[in-house]
Amino acid sequence: MSQWENPGLVVGWIWIGIGLFFLTTLLITILIVNYLKSIRKNKQKVMRLVRNTQTECWENTLHLQERDRERLAEELHDNIISRLNVIRLNINNKNTEELNLDLKTSMQLIRELSHNLTPPDLSEIELTDLIADYLDQISKNIEIAYHHMVSEAALSSPVKLNIFRIVQELITNVLKHANATRIDVSLRVSPDYLTLTIEDNGNGFKPETHYNGIGLRNIQSRAQKIQAVYKLKSRPEKGTKFIAAMALE
Repeated sequence: MSQWENPGLVVGWIWIGIGLFFLTTLLITILIVNYLKSIRKNKQKVMRLVRNTQTECWENTLHLQERDRERLAEELHDNIISRLNVIRLNINNKNTEELNLDLKTSMQLIRELSHNLTPPDLSEIELTDLIADYLDQISKNIEIAYHHMVSEAALSSPVKLNIFRIVQELITNVLKHANATRIDVSLRVSPDYLTLTIEDNGNGFKPETHYNGIGLRNIQSRAQKIQAVYKLKSRPEKGTKFIAAMALE
């Protein structure tokens, strides 16, 4: 007698098939549910990451704005207002030529401050020229060597602005703290990479003792904005060397 001639055996195989079907369906359902849960968790993680990144960017922006305000107040108080006050006090003791020279110097300081706070239209000027103009303004205070090699590469305005601000921050730190007599600035731009090197022969310092300074935090924030990496090398009495690099899309 074949198995098909035994109704009980046929029914048994039917129930086994139904059971396997429901078991397979249950397993597939569990996998789908777990997959959907995983997607929701990953989506939540991504959303949290985006929110945290937005918050960090906003905090960095506020920090940079506040730093610029502090720098403006410092420059106005220490340089321009102090110089104008000296002119006022000596207005009766100096001849016209001396007063005219003092006023020209004050006007030059104001022009430099305005240029530093608001650079020209970045879409209309090359980064090399922007840096060269800035270095020319301060070259009367220190010996500066500027080397640049630029191939055909279109730099975006954010890249130009943040590189320019990094140069400003570093040069300002050198002038204020390093007691250097020479600064070497090198900018190289290829279709694929941008590298910036700034080196001085000043006092130097132990990098681990200065990584939390406001200037270095500004540099770190601006480097992050353009996805650049940088390294600071310094030793006491051996000067300081800053190297930054970024890939160009």
